[in-house]
Amino acid sequence: MNSWTSPATLSPEIELLVRRWNLPAQRVDEVKALLEAHAEGGTALALPAAAPAVPAEWGSACQLIEAAAAPASATPPAATPLVLRHHAGRAHMQAWRFFQAEQTIARKLLERAALPAPALSGSPESLVAEIGPDQVNAQQARAIACALNHTLALITGGPGTGKTHTLARLLALLIAATPGGRVDIRLAAPTGKAAERMKEAVDAAADHLPATLSAATKEALRATAAGACTLHKLLGFNPGTGLCRYNQATPLPCDVLIIDECSMVDTLLWQALLTALPPTSRLILLGDPHQLESVSAGDVLGSLVRQARARPASALARLWVELTDSHRFRNRAGIGAFATAVVNLRAEEALELLGTHRSSGDGAVPADGLSWLGDHAGRFHWERLPAPVQAALVSVAGATTPAAALEALSRVRLLTAHRDHQMGAAGLNDAIQREVLRRSGIARAPNQPIIVNHNDPETGLTNGSVGIIMEIAGARAAYFPAASKAAPPRSIPLGQLPDHSPAWAMTIHRSQGSEFDQVVVVLPTHESPLATRELIYTAVTRARQCVHVWGGEATVRAALGERAQRCTLLEASL
Repeated sequence: MNSWTSPATLSPEIELLVRRWNLPAQRVDEVKALLEAHAEGGTALALPAAAPAVPAEWGSACQLIEAAAAPASATPPAATPLVLRHHAGRAHMQAWRFFQAEQTIARKLLERAALPAPALSGSPESLVAEIGPDQVNAQQARAIACALNHTLALITGGPGTGKTHTLARLLALLIAATPGGRVDIRLAAPTGKAAERMKEAVDAAADHLPATLSAATKEALRATAAGACTLHKLLGFNPGTGLCRYNQATPLPCDVLIIDECSMVDTLLWQALLTALPPTSRLILLGDPHQLESVSAGDVLGSLVRQARARPASALARLWVELTDSHRFRNRAGIGAFATAVVNLRAEEALELLGTHRSSGDGAVPADGLSWLGDHAGRFHWERLPAPVQAALVSVAGATTPAAALEALSRVRLLTAHRDHQMGAAGLNDAIQREVLRRSGIARAPNQPIIVNHNDPETGLTNGSVGIIMEIAGARAAYFPAASKAAPPRSIPLGQLPDHSPAWAMTIHRSQGSEFDQVVVVLPTHESPLATRELIYTAVTRARQCVHVWGGEATVRAALGERAQRCTLLEASL
């Protein structure tokens, strides 16, 4: 039955379609479903078989896009709010902005894939040989050669496969082999935290490059790392106008652009980025397609990998290198085995691993890094946390110097699916703050971890920056890690702090790009739409030494059941 009643009951978007574009009443439900798909991360809606697949049944709000008549290099003569497209035997509906964005992304990437690589002083093969097998394995060497040989390269892999390790050596070779030694390299990531991690990893790698590379190359690599920033900052995004400083008319000045954590980049940001990037600039993309997708609509990295895998002879496939040799969990086989079971949707194997790793309650950290705390049943109990996690949290609260507090905080984190809920980030932060206040045994107020909620040019803090509020000599201030590890933490007066939240616990989405020694993964209930393979995989792979899974078997079973991917049509455009 159609839910149409009157224009007064419709959302503004649908009311406009009805009033200005003559959308028939019987088509309102399909448009509502499309808006719901956008909210859930899709850019398109597969229409039911009964829905008309001809524009005449949609008023003037829609036009049909025939795949054969409209390749990625073409666009319809005039915009309409909606488009109809046929893909994989189904009729799909898209909003114009997402249709245009996916067409632009496909066209820009395919054009870039066909361009010859900028000249280097030396063949890619000789440059890779300069690094040597003691620095990179065969897969990593192939990834470097791919990026040197082409204007577009896609390097994917799970945690510990050496994506950033490979990137640092690739950058060093690009710097050393560019004629004249002058190359403008930009490093960017979708979040401030991910950009900071990339900056730290590339800077640290400068100390371990082969001796054949000059000191000047190493210093240039450090300077390049120091400029890592968010994609929004790179593009000069103005939240007041919704526009970017750099666009098609004013291209981004750079010779090489590297984007890390690409799975987190949404469709509209990809469009803005590729529109602003000069066509001759090298574009090197890094990411893990098994991690959580972007918060906003789209699954661009996943679409690129699926397309490359499905068409191994295509240009895109030749530009894709997958790193599979992971060293992160070689000494933590439990984490690695559980993550592998999750990625491959092997629910029974994952549950068997949890069953054989049930926490004994004695506080011992399992040698293989995996621990199951059982079902939390929607209630937080401090006593259920492993003893090492309790001790780490209390040490954060009681640390006497900012450096000690930040170092302790970097070792442990509770990760949860939801922001609001008793077992979400808000509820967990309140509960942990009460417990550490009671258990720290200090006279002053306990230190409080915080996470910044948006970019702040005045302080230089970015969305995702983690710091600590603490009292020193009777004065409270916030402290954040300095740009250089050798420098002391920087102090920010409380009155200058941008919007922030407590950070004893954080959402799994906000943890992407981070690593901690001890991680407690608080699973949602099995009824939650957030109970997904990507969520569990992202959470457990944040751990370096031990992951404690806290949640019910039903959630794991539901998350690892077969489920539909986000509905997008980028693969059709490619």
